[in-house]
Amino acid sequence: MGCCGSKEKYNGEDVPKSQRLENRPTNDVNGKQPQRQQPPNKRKNNTIRKGAASASQQNNPTSLFEITDLSLKNDIIEGLQEQPQDSDLLAQYGVLLSMEGKNKEAEESLRKAVEADSDNSRAWQAYGEFLERTNNPKKAKEVYGEAYKHAAPKIALDEDDSSLLLSYAIFIQKSGDIDKAEKLYKRIVTSGARSSESLGRYGLFLLEVKKDVEKGGVYLKDAADIDPPSPEWCTRYSNYLKTYKKDEFEATKYQKRVSLYVN
Repeated sequence: MGCCGSKEKYNGEDVPKSQRLENRPTNDVNGKQPQRQQPPNKRKNNTIRKGAASASQQNNPTSLFEITDLSLKNDIIEGLQEQPQDSDLLAQYGVLLSMEGKNKEAEESLRKAVEADSDNSRAWQAYGEFLERTNNPKKAKEVYGEAYKHAAPKIALDEDDSSLLLSYAIFIQKSGDIDKAEKLYKRIVTSGARSSESLGRYGLFLLEVKKDVEKGGVYLKDAADIDPPSPEWCTRYSNYLKTYKKDEFEATKYQKRVSLYVN
């Protein structure tokens, strides 16, 4: 048959060649694929997204459950055909399998992802989130605990590390260990990448759990002040101003901040 109708398989999945990645590197004159250029001193990341701008629009930019959907399936499968031990692609494939209800296969792929690269915080987070979503809190606690051993020793947490520890902190908070959750939140906001999600989550924790209205408000404001503004955290801080400070003027200003923001 002609090439346009031919298919290859990965884990039993048909992948039409016509649906392959458009930006696949071409072979050089010696028939070899050129090496991908990676930023110096930074772990490479092969996660496939629908668009470069999509991640910044999510509450949690490194959660694979937020930046992955079934439309990416063929691209991810093809990526694994070329790089079957790539941790990012294995994790994303596990998320896809979970979306399809194939939880046994999903867990296997996520386990392989963290085994392939134990420093991949994004993969660890996806594994922990998967176990939470499939109502396995005991194993989720084990996975988050193991992930913490790899991320916590770092002096400065990158975005993926911060996102992983934030998921862990929220999980621990839900389980009732308030002191441990607070330590995790503090570590994230003092050593991690500055993000509206981490600042806002800590602010809510202080406000709702510790009942510290003033300090909680400080972190909620920090979350709302980050550019580009987050609709969620601008709204939450606006509600805080209305409820606790009775300041309708400032509340309205933050409610409008997203629509008035100009980059």
